[in-house]
This record gives sequence, C-alpha cells and structure tokens, in this order.
Amino acid sequence: MEFLYSISEAFKDLANPKIKHLSIINGIVWAFVWGILGLIFYSDLFHFTTWIINLLPFTFIKVSGAEFILILIWLQAVLISVGIFFALFNQLLSKKFISLLVVLIIGVLWGLFFWSYESSFIFRLERLIRIFPFESIEVAVANVLVIFIFYSFYVASIYISFLVLSPKVLEELKDEQYPTIKTNKNFSILKLSFLMIRDLTIFIIALFILYPLLFVPFLNLVIIIALWVFLIKASILEIVFMIFGKEKVNNKDIYIFSLASVVLNFIPVVNLFAPAFGVLSIYHYVMEIKLDKN
Repeated sequence: MEFLYSISEAFKDLANPKIKHLSIINGIVWAFVWGILGLIFYSDLFHFTTWIINLLPFTFIKVSGAEFILILIWLQAVLISVGIFFALFNQLLSKKFISLLVVLIIGVLWGLFFWSYESSFIFRLERLIRIFPFESIEVAVANVLVIFIFYSFYVASIYISFLVLSPKVLEELKDEQYPTIKTNKNFSILKLSFLMIRDLTIFIIALFILYPLLFVPFLNLVIIIALWVFLIKASILEIVFMIFGKEKVNNKDIYIFSLASVVLNFIPVVNLFAPAFGVLSIYHYVMEIKLDKN
C-alpha cells in the first residue's frame, strides 16, 4: 500500500509551488552550465566518440541506429500514454494491480503496433540514414553520442543539486503532511558529498567502459537506465534517512522508485521534475512506514 500511495502523493507534490520553482530553476541553471561546458569540451569528446565509432562496422552502426531510434519512439509513446491515462484517472494509482495492468497493457499495445510495422519503420529510418555518405553518418552518430554523454552529466547534476537544496522544503512538507510523526534528523553534508562523489565516479567509469554497448539495440536503453538508477538510488535514500531517520525498507521498492524517476528523463520538460519525483516518492514511502509503526 505504501508503494503506490507514495507514487500518487509524489505526483501531487510536484504541484507544490516550492517544489515546482526549485525543480525549474535547478534544471534551467544546469542546462545553462552544461551548455557552456558543452561548447568548451565538445570538440575533444567528439574526437573520442569518432574514434570509438571507427572501430565498428558501418552496417552495424546503421542498423543499430535505426533500431535505437525506433525503441526511443516506442518508449516516448508508452510514457506519454501512461502519463495521460493517470492524469485523467489519478485515483487508479492507489490500486496496485490495476496500475500495473494498465502500464503493461499500454506497453504491449504500443509494442504490437511497432512490431507490426517494424520492417516498414526500420526501412524508412535506414533509408533516411542512407541519404548521407559514410562520413556524414559517422559524424551524425558521434554527435548523438556526445550529446548523450553531456546529457548524462546534466542528469547527474540536477539530481545532486536538488538533493543538496531540498532538505528545507522536505521538512516543511513533513510538518504539513505528517505533523504527528517524530523524526530524528542527522544531516551530514560531508557524508552526502562523499556518497555522491563515489557514485558519480563509478558512473563515469562504467559509462566509458560500457560505451561500445550503447550501439546495441535494447541493451543500450537498459544500460542507460541502469547507470542512471545506480547514480541516484543511494543518495536519494540516504538524504531521506538523514532528514527523517532510518527505517527498514524494501530495496526492490527503492529501485522501482529510482527507475520511475530516471525514466522521466526521457521526456522533455518533464525531466526537470525527475529528481523531485524520485525524492518525494521515497520520502512518502519512508514516512508511511513510520506512520504504520505509530
């Protein structure tokens, strides 16, 4: 019960003016920062991605690129459809079986649609890629991968800064929503910084080690999401524990909260609220556990 209730309440809290302003300003500031850094370091990173691409066969790049684009289109269709459905029928979020069934049905329906017309979609996408000579395709893929790397650092930045800036807002929410629950605050910026730097370092190393696999359809999407989940999970849970006290939680639920949060990064504009959703869902989850104990 705590799981779905937490997701539902997290979505509601995104409308809170303080959460909204913090999310938007945080996202815009880091977009500006990484925009400048991108202009400075773009050329160097582009040379690296081009070198990696030169190690792979052209046919592999062309087919993988077409399939990856198709997967992203499917993912966008599913996420937007799920978002619209639950925006219209928000009360269904409190019913676990129905919520999971709806998401599954939407995913399967869009999957069947794209599967039915897969050859046609792939043919057109490959035909679009063939318009360019080999060097142009190489340049195009290298540029896409450079943008992805910079976007991954942007994702890391907005999560880290949101965690640092959110404690006061979370405490205010707690006073409004759970006034009867006593908490044990033990916030340590040093401990949180160490945790963030550790996970960010591992994230960067893993990103470059697994870089060639980003050309493999479906696997690339799994790797991207898995890396982002690893990056944020421990830090989000730890900051909630620091502010409100530790509780025994189900790690599977925390992984799902983190997964739901990072998936929002694939939707433009909505991605500004991805860190807030991750923090708020785990915050409600922990507070509901405390409430049940009382």
